[in-house]
Amino acid sequence: MRKRTARLLTAALLLAAVAIPAEAGATTNAAPAAEQAAPNWQFIWGDTFDGTLDTQKWGAIEGATGPGTDQAYATFDATTASSNLILKTEKRQYGTKAYTSGKVMTKGRFSFTYGKIEVVAKVPPMGKGIWPALWLQGDATYNWPGPGGNEIDFAEMWNTPYEVKHALHYADTPNGTDLGANQGCKHVSSVDLSAGYHTYSAVWEPGPKITFYVDGRQTCQMAPQGDYFNTPMHIIMNTGVGASWIGHPDESVTFPQEFKIDSVRVYQDANLG
Repeated sequence: MRKRTARLLTAALLLAAVAIPAEAGATTNAAPAAEQAAPNWQFIWGDTFDGTLDTQKWGAIEGATGPGTDQAYATFDATTASSNLILKTEKRQYGTKAYTSGKVMTKGRFSFTYGKIEVVAKVPPMGKGIWPALWLQGDATYNWPGPGGNEIDFAEMWNTPYEVKHALHYADTPNGTDLGANQGCKHVSSVDLSAGYHTYSAVWEPGPKITFYVDGRQTCQMAPQGDYFNTPMHIIMNTGVGASWIGHPDESVTFPQEFKIDSVRVYQDANLG
């Protein structure tokens, strides 16, 4: 009986000896409170397009065009109505280009480093060669959209309103190799995204780590090596027309088309200080 009692006492002491260091170790090795806490999102910037286009927030592009595309951008294709920014795409000769379209950006007006961006938008019905896009570009970008800058495409669509693409583009030097080429991912939607408004968002964290969402559902996450996405970036929204990698509009594509943006909101995590 005494032996059994002694064994039980010894076992209890051993359990206590194990439990105490383990508990202490858990406390010592715990992550700082800021890392454990869920993001404390604080609104820092946004627009709901309730009046005319706010030129303190947005610059509308005139005449610029990406290499190899079919459109020229025109300020008359970036307007507001019914609390929406409307980026119109038209079949209209403009210089050497057969189409005009709308493009706005916050460069020189607003940029941020890390945070969450949410855009509520209704994409156009699209068709071959139609390319609406929501993206971020680094303020220090050189000759982008060619290699030599950095870009977060948090929602772009080629030809069809059933597929959302997410991608990163970045390079070491101007005219250098695009290190994001052939990377990225896509979200295939079960519904026609042009039939209503949907929320397209990205969470950009130190590291860096970028997580993409459609209507609150995580669709993709990327963690590129290096320091390419740890600097300020501004917002760009546009509709491109035609390119070698997506094709060019044919007679099946209807014009005009409208990319309607209801709101843009940017938040930052107060836990990051």
